[in-house]
Amino acid sequence: MRAEPSADGPGLDPHRIAEIIVETGGGRRRGSGYRICADAVLTAAHVVVDATRVVVRCDADREGEWSGPAAVTWADAGTDLAVLRVVPPASASAGIEPARFGRIPDDRHGVIDVHALGFPLWKRRSRSDRTSFRELHQADGTVAALSNLRTGTLEMTVAPAGADPDPAASPWAGMSGAAVWAGSRIIGVVAEHHRSEGPGRLTAVRLDHALGRLRPADRAEFVRLLGLTEPLPLALPGETHGGLRVVGVPVAYGIELFKNRASERDAIARHLSDPAIRMVTITGPRGIGKSALAAKVMDLLDRGAWPGTVQGPLPSGLVNLSSRTSGISLERLYFDCARLLGPERLAGLRDVWNAGGTAQERLAELLAAMGDRLIVILMDNLEDLLDDDGSIADAELAVILDWLFRARSTPRLLVTSQVPVRLAPELRRFAAHVELSEGLSPAESAVLLRELDRDGSLGIADLSDDELLHAAVHVHGVPRALELLVGALADDTVLLPRLQDVLNDFTRRHDVVADLAQDRYKRLDERAHAVLGVLAALRTPVTQSAVEEILARLDPELPTDLVLTSLVRMHLVSVDRAHRTFALHPLDAEIAYGRMPEDGPHRRQAVEREIASWYGRRAPSRGTWRTLEDIEPQRRRFDHLVRSEDYDDAARVLCEISEWLVWHGSVLAAVSMHLAVEGRLRDERVRLAHAVAYGHARLSAGPMEQAAELFTEAAALAERLGDRSALQNALFGLGDTHRQLGDRGATVQPLTRAAELARELGDTEREAHALLSLSLAHSYFGDGGSALTVATRLTELADGGGDLLTIARAGNARTIALLTLGRWQETAEAGAETARAYRAADSQEAIAYALNAQGLALLALDDPARAASVLEEARHEASLMENPRAEGVCLLNLAWAYWCDARYDRSATTADRASAALDIAGATQAEAARALAEAARALPAGPGAAAEALRRAAAALDGNVEVVAPAWVEERARGLVG
Repeated sequence: MRAEPSADGPGLDPHRIAEIIVETGGGRRRGSGYRICADAVLTAAHVVVDATRVVVRCDADREGEWSGPAAVTWADAGTDLAVLRVVPPASASAGIEPARFGRIPDDRHGVIDVHALGFPLWKRRSRSDRTSFRELHQADGTVAALSNLRTGTLEMTVAPAGADPDPAASPWAGMSGAAVWAGSRIIGVVAEHHRSEGPGRLTAVRLDHALGRLRPADRAEFVRLLGLTEPLPLALPGETHGGLRVVGVPVAYGIELFKNRASERDAIARHLSDPAIRMVTITGPRGIGKSALAAKVMDLLDRGAWPGTVQGPLPSGLVNLSSRTSGISLERLYFDCARLLGPERLAGLRDVWNAGGTAQERLAELLAAMGDRLIVILMDNLEDLLDDDGSIADAELAVILDWLFRARSTPRLLVTSQVPVRLAPELRRFAAHVELSEGLSPAESAVLLRELDRDGSLGIADLSDDELLHAAVHVHGVPRALELLVGALADDTVLLPRLQDVLNDFTRRHDVVADLAQDRYKRLDERAHAVLGVLAALRTPVTQSAVEEILARLDPELPTDLVLTSLVRMHLVSVDRAHRTFALHPLDAEIAYGRMPEDGPHRRQAVEREIASWYGRRAPSRGTWRTLEDIEPQRRRFDHLVRSEDYDDAARVLCEISEWLVWHGSVLAAVSMHLAVEGRLRDERVRLAHAVAYGHARLSAGPMEQAAELFTEAAALAERLGDRSALQNALFGLGDTHRQLGDRGATVQPLTRAAELARELGDTEREAHALLSLSLAHSYFGDGGSALTVATRLTELADGGGDLLTIARAGNARTIALLTLGRWQETAEAGAETARAYRAADSQEAIAYALNAQGLALLALDDPARAASVLEEARHEASLMENPRAEGVCLLNLAWAYWCDARYDRSATTADRASAALDIAGATQAEAARALAEAARALPAGPGAAAEALRRAAAALDGNVEVVAPAWVEERARGLVG
């Protein structure tokens, strides 16, 4: 019987299992494969190596059997994969669906069911006429998701071969090339079996890992032949607890205490499954169980179960964020979501972030990369980013929510907060609210109290239901209060109080949880307070060894392991056993931090300083930094130094990473960190380094006027301290700032002196950078002669050092200077040469600008067809830079080239693209592009309307030397009306 398709795709079809019969110069061999489409078969490369003839046979000895000749279309010995092109007979089914491919996760533990069907040697059988054949064998087994990651193979555990017919060969010979299935998707191909592997093991090539090892050309062809989508999707909706990927530390507080909340879970499930709802907020007082409920919902989704009776599509990824641990920021959300999308999309999105741009542009790219994937993001303790009335107090959160509400379907946001988020009226229909105003029911509370005393050592198990119900009512069924009650019993091993004694000592107040928690902390000894203080100051789950290492430097005699064990038993510290980390409930952390002593080895400043040192010892060296994650220890070190009020040391750490943050797109993070130490620095040299680094951050983030003030302050301070290196840096920043502000008089002198200082210091790189900026400044201010003079100095410097990038930069300066002077032929030649120089230096820095200048020169030389070709290349280079302004400028010039070549339709559509790119960049030339598009569409019917539109385009151009000249446009307008 033909196998029925699975719910999620065609799945394995036994009629497409292929027996591969291979003839070589030395004899014949057999292998297995799978017909992935009408005329292609996937198999192992070693099956068909050295083949002189290949035949593919399907449905052997069954009704509908057919065989046909095949040829090796693609093979790679390194990965042991091959694709055959087969010519089936007319009787073979041609209308078959393409096979589906997938992967299993390689970032989490899991044992996954798999199966493969092929023709192994041990299933060889004899007919009555003494001829032999091989019976089809279905090998069902399992693979461990984390095994063999270094070799990129799957280790299949299967039932051992039932016979060993040939001691000189493997009993599994012939199984090679069989497709390995997980659910309805092919995840690998059986590789060659060796007797040493044993009869119960098969090794298979893992498709997702094989793709990463192929050369680009081979990979592209393999992807085309198989019709793969990258990254490969997870093969099983339910694999390893749902097949979901989870980023961020789960909000684990109280999951083990979770009871019922069925109606609330139903409400959350109903809202999360509704495509119209973007945000679901769980509100309630402290300790009521908001985090536990949210964590339970995320845990159920992670395990592949919908959290309520209303069912919805399972999300493909989960993100956990908390203001008390990882922090909630645009950067954190962006990269945590990007990590769900696989390494290739993560790399692309990292490039988008590093390229700068607005928050909206970055989030738009993230949303495009998500596609139709459903991602659920949990933001815990959001009240930390809200005002008392629920208004959004954090600027980045406002940006995130604006993005979220504009998205069509994904992601969905799950929030916990003590107060509802105050949204604009037009957004409220996209948000849902689930309130936890009541604790657990008395019956549920009684069950929870019994579970907290599983071994009966506290006497709770012996109490009657009435006594437990009384206790539950006394603390209003608040889960955290119940936990603290039991903790009080566990703590006092001398007086051995009963539950009623603890309740009698407790005076009910408005905030039942805070009152109980404060009461518990009063009873702790100094050692317990020391451990709790460290955990509170860390603000993130950590391992026991981390706590021990920090405390060993503060108090070597303190038995950290014993104290931690005691605090866990008293339910004051929670344990995440999966990650082997310890953490405090947010309320407990707040109380513990507030109760840290003012003096002694465990005082707050000493603890914060020691934690900063701990992070410092774990910080990677600068030469190894590749991503923002690499400097995370330094950022945490900075935060703890600020909390310890060691502002000078904090600024020293910040100055090490500030420029790196700016260049990798986290400009606002750098500005925020500088603000934390601004006005608090005592050491003048630290103030100097801070002013320079902060100035460069403001140069990118704005306002420019503040950057100028910072660089001016830094220059004066450097002069007084005699720090010529810092002075050079400050002057360069000052000149560059005034250049961007358009103040020629304030630009030239600082850049000139910066170049001179760099030369005196023997710093060729800084000198070249200063000369390049100075030359470009002269060009942009219309002084081509001075620009060319400086460019000549830069060329001499480049020729003397031989650095390829400096040579390219010298060419760039000369090209723009010649463009400013209107020396068109020289500009065209210099632009082409500069583009070649940048490519030789393996840098995209200014290829687009050089080609753009060449294209403008060719337009001036009345060669619009060639100009269009060059400007299209410039546009492509600008798109690779992910710079919308540069791309928009190139498109605008290209649209003008098409106009000059009388290709008005192309001019109009290209001008439309230019206006879109320039609008994104906020560039003034966008209006000129729109007017040019209007003019092109007016021809040939309306020359008068076209001329009027051209005059508006000319008026919108600002005379920038890198954009088509207004005079050229006005001249064409006059020509249209005679």
